[in-house]
Amino acid sequence: MSATTPQPNSESRSLRAVSINDNPSKSGRWQKLISRQWPTLVPLLVTAVGIVLATQLNFRVGALVFSVGVVVAAVLRASLPRFTLGWLYVRTKWIDVLILVSFAVFLLTLSIVVPS
Repeated sequence: MSATTPQPNSESRSLRAVSINDNPSKSGRWQKLISRQWPTLVPLLVTAVGIVLATQLNFRVGALVFSVGVVVAAVLRASLPRFTLGWLYVRTKWIDVLILVSFAVFLLTLSIVVPS
């Protein structure tokens, strides 16, 4: 081989443009997380809306929405099987439901008793 013809080396092969879809496992990471953790994310989003409403609009309305989010978590914990619960599964079912329902009742009572 002559010295004038360029020879491909390992560096030129590794430096190539990478598109976003080259690695489908990375692009679907969030979709997999959401599909596995939706029983946790739904009550979390409802309670986050409740916190925003309590701080920005009205405490009573925000506390009611927050307690609805906790009730949704209790209902999901009571009705879904263990392998689909994701991060919502902490202890045994009856302890989790009892704690969530008692917290929701406390928040409902707080939202009714506290003056606006």
